[in-house]
Amino acid sequence: MLELETIQSSAIEKTKHTLLQDIKNVIGEQDECPDFETYLTDRHSFIKKAWGTTWRKAVVSSVSKKSRKSYLTEKGFEVKGYKPQAIDKLFAKETRKGIEFNAFSWLEEQYGKGNKAEWLSLYGEARAEFAEKEEERKEKERQQSINDRKARYQLQLNLEAAPILEVNKGLYYLHIREQLSHQLSKDIKTNSKYIENYAPHTELEDELIANGDLTRHDYETVNDFFQELTGGVSSELDRYSTIILFETYEDVYEVFITDKIYEIIPTMIMDDLPASFKEEYKSYTNASVTRMDIIKALRSDLSDLVYEYKKMLVEEKLSDVLEISDHNLTIEEHQERYQQQLEERRLQQEREREEKKKLIEEEQRQLNYIFGAEYEMDPRKETEYILHLGDTNTGKTYTALKSLKKAASGSYLAPLRLLALEVFEKLNKDRVPCSLKTGEEEKIVEDAQHMAGTVEMFSELEHGDVTVIDEAQMIQDRDRGFSWYKAITRANAKQVHVIGSLSIRSMLEEMLDGVISEIHEYERDIPLKVDLRRFKIEQVKPADALIVFSRKKVLQTAAKLEKDGHKVSVIYGSMPPETRRKQIEQFINRETNVIVSTDAIGMGLNLPIRRIVLLENMKFDGQKRRLLTSQELKQIAGRAGRKGLYNVGEVAFAKDAKQMRELLFSTDEQISKFSIAPTSDMLRRFKEYHHDLGTFFDMWAKFKNPKGTQKSNLAQERELYEEVKDTLIEAKMPIVDLYGYLQLPFSAKESSLKKQWVASMNAIVNREELPEPRMIEGSLEKLELSYKAIGLHLLFLYRMDRRPEAIYWERVREELTDKIHNVLRKDMKKFKRTCSACSKDLPWNHDHAICDSCFHKRFRRRYGDDDFN
Repeated sequence: MLELETIQSSAIEKTKHTLLQDIKNVIGEQDECPDFETYLTDRHSFIKKAWGTTWRKAVVSSVSKKSRKSYLTEKGFEVKGYKPQAIDKLFAKETRKGIEFNAFSWLEEQYGKGNKAEWLSLYGEARAEFAEKEEERKEKERQQSINDRKARYQLQLNLEAAPILEVNKGLYYLHIREQLSHQLSKDIKTNSKYIENYAPHTELEDELIANGDLTRHDYETVNDFFQELTGGVSSELDRYSTIILFETYEDVYEVFITDKIYEIIPTMIMDDLPASFKEEYKSYTNASVTRMDIIKALRSDLSDLVYEYKKMLVEEKLSDVLEISDHNLTIEEHQERYQQQLEERRLQQEREREEKKKLIEEEQRQLNYIFGAEYEMDPRKETEYILHLGDTNTGKTYTALKSLKKAASGSYLAPLRLLALEVFEKLNKDRVPCSLKTGEEEKIVEDAQHMAGTVEMFSELEHGDVTVIDEAQMIQDRDRGFSWYKAITRANAKQVHVIGSLSIRSMLEEMLDGVISEIHEYERDIPLKVDLRRFKIEQVKPADALIVFSRKKVLQTAAKLEKDGHKVSVIYGSMPPETRRKQIEQFINRETNVIVSTDAIGMGLNLPIRRIVLLENMKFDGQKRRLLTSQELKQIAGRAGRKGLYNVGEVAFAKDAKQMRELLFSTDEQISKFSIAPTSDMLRRFKEYHHDLGTFFDMWAKFKNPKGTQKSNLAQERELYEEVKDTLIEAKMPIVDLYGYLQLPFSAKESSLKKQWVASMNAIVNREELPEPRMIEGSLEKLELSYKAIGLHLLFLYRMDRRPEAIYWERVREELTDKIHNVLRKDMKKFKRTCSACSKDLPWNHDHAICDSCFHKRFRRRYGDDDFN
């Protein structure tokens, strides 16, 4: 129930008070007392509304919003959707029914006929209150007038004082400097030196210990002294604990400098103000200019001066500042000596700048000499360049190799050991004797004038009639790209065939300007057809190649297909080339009917694939997961189709088929940058000035790479260098040799391989036998790691020209690849995907590394059951 009677009583009293206040306001301003009836006539409208207005305010403020709505609902009103103001107005109207207050009647009773004396008395009170208010108003106006004049002259004081401060900043600084000198001298002579107590977990842990006297000669600059501890200790409460603070002289002197600035400078400015302004100021404000007036007028300027003077003081030599106190210099002597010190400091700084400039110029000269010239070389003018450009699987390499076969001598350079091995076998099969040379493998064929190898094996010292450089778009690879640049621009051959995607055409035309004799653009004979329907794993058919972007997903997907009855070959980047070749042969020979692969399939492998299916569209590029580029997608999708077998190459996607189709058929952006990396010649030039690779890496970082290039970040080289820095390895091994070992192409992220590398390096400098690679039997991962260990061992053997040993380890590695292949062939179904937390089996296409159950448990522990529910 609403307590309307209580509200009514309060509202009536408020209405009466409102009416009385209105009467006083109206009649108090009049010199003669008006008739009561005149007041009623003039204020009729206000009096009529007074009760309604007061009631509405009283009842609304006394009753909650919810109760107001309930009351109106019970009365049959639909209030949903009404604005609050409308509800309040309606509520006040409904509750007033039967509750009224007649303001006119009440006024009549109080001051009507027969009550003239009360009216006159009220008039007297109103006049007195009006007079009091008028006096207060006039006083405020007088005070405001004074304040306005003061504000005007405070502004004028700023205009007068600011130029004086600006002109005399230097002089004022000398006065502050003098005060600082005396205080510094006193503190150094009388105070002790303090150090922290290094007795942890004792009662003395947060105390300071006196450690002899302060000595001026221990400090070069004022700032050096400011870092000393005064012996003062304070504490402040942090959120969770009490922090002990040790006071330094910088803390003390910041307050000292501030105090002196506010004490000395305003007084000096006040003395320098024009006498006429001071008199005028006094006549208008009835007060003389004081130091506090100056401080108020220049508050911002003085605050800035604290920072400015402190910065100047801390940079000064302590001996220069103490000289004032030592010799009790007058202000004139002080000023003269300070100017001399400034000049001495200026000359010293000038000498230092000149020396620094020479160092920078010398460093830049060294950078240009060591690095710059390496990238200014033009291709050989006597060499004829032929470009083979186009999409994947268009016959580019096939055409270029025909020229290599016909030539009396030549070389083929590939991005992968497997591709070099294929060409090596193909040329020898076609009765063109050819040797193989990769970083961890050499097969020398008697009387061979041809060589197939990886691009890193290129040497400009080797001559030949024809050089074929495959996958030239790899020139933009940040870590390996420079190998393509060197091979293309410095090939020592009569004819160089460059094979690449169309996206590299502009760069090659600019790089090889004047020496390109032919440009062949290739188009697919076999069209690509995109299936826009979403692919499902159950739709796998023979001659399909399924693409994912990690070794783990390759094995998981292959296991799923094997369990579904398919025979599967697998390809991934870290797979041994021999194993990869066997997996490919299985597919070619129809021993398997499906391939599961990473994008490694896109690099030069021509297989009888009917359809390429991308189960993923995103890949991790070493820094982040990102969408495939148009060129990457074309490289992969281009493997679909085989002339005479599948005359239409099909492409399907597990998701976003329309978007991926647009990407597949879009025009590639032209490659605009190629990668550069250090060379042996750079290191030889570097040795003329420096002797450690740490400096070399620093200089490489400073070297500004030429336009159109990007520097290799040398991540592996830097990481491995940290393993040998400041060791006997660095001390004993020539810098060029050491850098060559840093560049060995192996998986340096594998801790066991990194340890093997360090052990091998120690063996070399100590003239001991290289440690044999660690061989581990068991799982596929262990076998592959053993394969990598042998590969690293072979890299060392070939670099040290120990071929007989290398041949033995190549045989061991070949036996190991048979084991890896057998594991893949026989045990594919055994590969499982398990939860990393509880080892429970996971579906092959589960999105996360842990099962749902473990995820929910972690969620509950982190956020609580309430949040989870």
